[in-house]
Amino acid sequence: MTPNAALPDGMRGIRKLICLTLLLLAAGGAAQSQPEASAYHFLLSFENRKGGEIRLTDLTQGAPGDDNTYVIGHVLRPATAVRGLSFHATLWGKSSTVVASAVNAIHIKVFGLAHLDRGSSISIAPRELFGRALDGEPEAPVDYCVYTDIESGVYLFGGSFSPVQGARVRCLRGGRTTRLALGFTPEIGDVFLIEVTPPKTTLTSLTFENKLKGRVEAAFANMTRSAVGKVEKRVTGVGRFPGSYLAPVGSIRASHAGVLDISTSPRGQIGGFQIIPWNHSQSREMAKSRVAPQYMIVDSYGGGELTGVPPLFGEHLFPRVGDRSEPDLVSLSGRRVPVAQVPHLPQARIEVDLGQGLVPMRSAVGLDDNALLALRRIVIHFEQ
Repeated sequence: MTPNAALPDGMRGIRKLICLTLLLLAAGGAAQSQPEASAYHFLLSFENRKGGEIRLTDLTQGAPGDDNTYVIGHVLRPATAVRGLSFHATLWGKSSTVVASAVNAIHIKVFGLAHLDRGSSISIAPRELFGRALDGEPEAPVDYCVYTDIESGVYLFGGSFSPVQGARVRCLRGGRTTRLALGFTPEIGDVFLIEVTPPKTTLTSLTFENKLKGRVEAAFANMTRSAVGKVEKRVTGVGRFPGSYLAPVGSIRASHAGVLDISTSPRGQIGGFQIIPWNHSQSREMAKSRVAPQYMIVDSYGGGELTGVPPLFGEHLFPRVGDRSEPDLVSLSGRRVPVAQVPHLPQARIEVDLGQGLVPMRSAVGLDDNALLALRRIVIHFEQ
C-alpha cells in the first residue's frame, strides 16, 4: 500500500499543499546561497490539529518528496490563541521567525509590541510539558502552545533538528501561505512551516574569557577567528533556571536573541547559568543580572547592540543536549535512515578552564553563588 492510499481526500489535499509549499520554499532558499556540501537545510511542518503530523523534510536532497520527508511526531493539542505579552527578548526578533529555541520549548514571534517593550508569540512544546510543569507537577495547558508527543532531547528540542534562532516561519491555510503578523490567530488545520538554513560560515567554537574585559572569540570552519565581544561581568555561580531540568550537564539548554543558557545539572535536576548581552541586562525584567552571580554579561567592542546578532545571539546557535538516542527516520516511502546519515545540526561540547586547563563542564546543582568562582574560560566546540 502506498503512503497516500489510506488517507481521506482531505488529508491527501493537505499533503499536496504542503509538498507544493515546501517545493517553493526550497527553491527560494537555494537561490539565496549555496551552503557547504555537508550543511543542514531542512523544513519542519506542524499540522495544527489533534493527531496532526509533524514532519521533517531534508531539503539538501532537492525538491520535497516521499524519499526525503519523514513523520517524526504528532500534535497532542493544537494552538488556538496567541500569547499577547510574551517574554521581553521577543522584541528583538523578527515577526514570523523563531525567536527562541530550547529543550523545553520553541517560541515563534507573531508580531511586536514596541510600546510594551515585548512581542507576542506562539510556542511548541515537548511531551514532558503536556499537562505538566517542568518539575512534573500537574499544570493546565495553555492555548497559545502546540503540544507534541516528541520528547525533550530528541529531534526538535535540543536534538539533531532543533530550529535555530531566526529561522523563517510561515503558515499554510486554505491553500495559501502567509506570514505571522498583527491580527494573526492560529486555527485548527493550519500548518506551520519552519525552514532551517545554515549560516554562510560554519561556527566551530566560541571562547569566553571569564574576567572583566575578557575576550569573546568565535572560530569558523574557514579557519578564521574573530573577536565578537567582551565580558562586562563575569559569572561565578549557578542558579535555578527551570529549563535545565530537561538538559544534561554541559549542554546548551536554550538560545534566543538575548540569552545563551548553559545547563550545569544532570537531567532531572536544576542548575545552570546564562550569558546575556549588555543591553538585555539593562531591561527591567533582567535587572537582577547586573548583580546576580549566575549571569555573564557581554558587550560589543564598538558599543553596538548584540541582541539578535550572530554568532552569539542569532543564526548560529541552538539548544543541543546529545544525551538521548534518536530513533531512525522513516520516510513517507518507507525508507529507514539513521539520523546520522541526514544532514543535521552539529553537536555542542562544552569545556571549562578551572585553572588546570580545559576539562568537561562539572556538575553544579541548585543555587550556588560560588560554584564557578574558579572559572577562567568557557569553550563551546561545535562538531559534526
